[in-house]
Amino acid sequence: MRISRITPLPMTTRSANGPMTFFAVRIETDTGLVGHGEACDCFGISYPTVHAAIVRDAFGPLLEGQELTAVAPLIGRLRRATRRELGESWASAQARSAIEIALWDLVGQERQRSVSSLLGRVRDSIPVYAGSSPFLDDHDAAFHLGRLQPMLDRGVRHVKLRTGPRPDRAVDVLGDLRTLLGRDIEMMVDASESLDLPTTARLADRMAELDIRWLEEPLLQSRHGAMARAAARSRVPLASGEHLFSAEEALAALTAGEISVVQPDPCISGGIAEACEIARMAAGLGVRAVLHYHAGLIGLGAVLQAAAAAPEVDLLEYPVHLDTVLRTQSGGDEFGIASIEDGRLPIPDRPGLGVTLTPAVVEASRLP
Repeated sequence: MRISRITPLPMTTRSANGPMTFFAVRIETDTGLVGHGEACDCFGISYPTVHAAIVRDAFGPLLEGQELTAVAPLIGRLRRATRRELGESWASAQARSAIEIALWDLVGQERQRSVSSLLGRVRDSIPVYAGSSPFLDDHDAAFHLGRLQPMLDRGVRHVKLRTGPRPDRAVDVLGDLRTLLGRDIEMMVDASESLDLPTTARLADRMAELDIRWLEEPLLQSRHGAMARAAARSRVPLASGEHLFSAEEALAALTAGEISVVQPDPCISGGIAEACEIARMAAGLGVRAVLHYHAGLIGLGAVLQAAAAAPEVDLLEYPVHLDTVLRTQSGGDEFGIASIEDGRLPIPDRPGLGVTLTPAVVEASRLP
């Protein structure tokens, strides 16, 4: 099977929060098989045409015409050929992740097996946590409970909320929400890299009293010394991972004592195999591994295949507002909130990623 054409697919689709942009790739082969992959920039692709330029101008010419018998050699080729010009982080890593996922999709299709079965499938469903994006400090607890309720009704028992520009007010609301939810619901908080060390210490003390299971990215993930100091002081475990772009970067963060929860994402960290490797490393160091997700249908397919092949992972993020996107892109409810049973999302075992992004959906949402 030889790669004949790689096409970048910058798209826009409406979520429950409003229009969002997405970036996918389509890889065609001389056998007629077509594979798809997707990138994520951590909170919705804001510059999909930048990723498209990287794929069109750099990655595509390096891979078109190449024989595809295994994924790792071709991804290694991309990294070696472009690392000095494009680096291995941020947009380059995100675009490379999309390529890696599409290659696995093709290999799975050719062998008529799911990607997870090729990697070693260990489960058929995964518990999810509800990711709610409105800032805690912008609304009262009843509003946030209303946002979470559709997933709570599906048996979800893990939720994550966000702090905004008034973090102390956010924790006030968090306390009210804890009262409404009770202690049986596992609660997490994402600070989106918006705090400093003193504020992190103060808020972590308050969150500890509310049994918050992790505080995500209180500081810029790249400020490793500050993250390590915050972790040493915090009474709440710190989490990060959506800004880790390879297993090497993850190993540095894990061994520096910065985090107790790591959140790899195949659409960011270099692909499916890289995300699974990060989860394995985390387990060896006593760090909890959960999967980050914030993309479209193809990205969810990749995250689910990683979850099925990584026994170390115990939880998957499911942003509430992406239900609309997933139903639009799939043409049904197979991956929407309605598909969650007893708090778990089923993992497809069809060839490749097990999801299908139809040409009509692509053309209807494609950006110039």
